[in-house]
Amino acid sequence: MLNSVILVFANKQDMKGAMTPMEVCEGLGLYDLKNRVWHIQGSCALKGDGLYEGLDWLSSTLKDLQASGRLPSGGT
Repeated sequence: MLNSVILVFANKQDMKGAMTPMEVCEGLGLYDLKNRVWHIQGSCALKGDGLYEGLDWLSSTLKDLQASGRLPSGGT
């Protein structure tokens, strides 16, 4: 998990009383993670809100880390 990238979806953002992405961050202790790249994305899976944005962030981040040599290339 040394080179892991973390994407958290704060789902159900369409529901009244849903935790905000910031509240989810605090609850999971994401701010305490050191030397880790992470992102939290508010989402509503039923409507598709936030899903592409989160996956776009993940794809872009992995490409950037691989290009910089901070992430090993995949394959067998």
